[in-house]
Amino acid sequence: MFKKKQFAGLRGKVAGAVEQTRGPDRLEENLAVVMMQVRRSVRAALREAAQSEGLSQNEIEVLLFLAKGRYDTARDISRQRGMPRSLVSKSVDLLLKRGYLQASPDARDRRVARLRLLPPAQATVDRLVLAKEAFFSQLCRGITREEAEAFYSMVGKLTRNLNECPLADEPEEPKG
Repeated sequence: MFKKKQFAGLRGKVAGAVEQTRGPDRLEENLAVVMMQVRRSVRAALREAAQSEGLSQNEIEVLLFLAKGRYDTARDISRQRGMPRSLVSKSVDLLLKRGYLQASPDARDRRVARLRLLPPAQATVDRLVLAKEAFFSQLCRGITREEAEAFYSMVGKLTRNLNECPLADEPEEPKG
């Protein structure tokens, strides 16, 4: 599953990068470095968990997103995960061929396909969820309740500020 060696490498890289950029005027650099390293590391843990199925990173993202059960269309996945629609569509097509998903037309809008996980995907999804939980459990080890509350407060402020930024609605399609 998740290897402690991977986490040790992450800790060393992040600690070194953050140490070099300490100070209130370097907050944006610290955030960017930590977020990038966490994203890379959790993706590596998930790829390892799905290695036997040969799933791509995008297919993994689609499965985990649908497993949450809040949304069920390719458009939802594209918007919420920040993935280009073309990559989501390709991943959905591949997962349909594997028998991991079912697509049904929406009752009100036939152009919309509602996606649903099928039983053959369940063991893979369970393994991915466990790998993700193990990763974040290791990542958050030693964080106190007060530190977690301060973090959530900061994330809430960042989210509000981000919502006020003039960002594009849709993720960019790959060029080329």
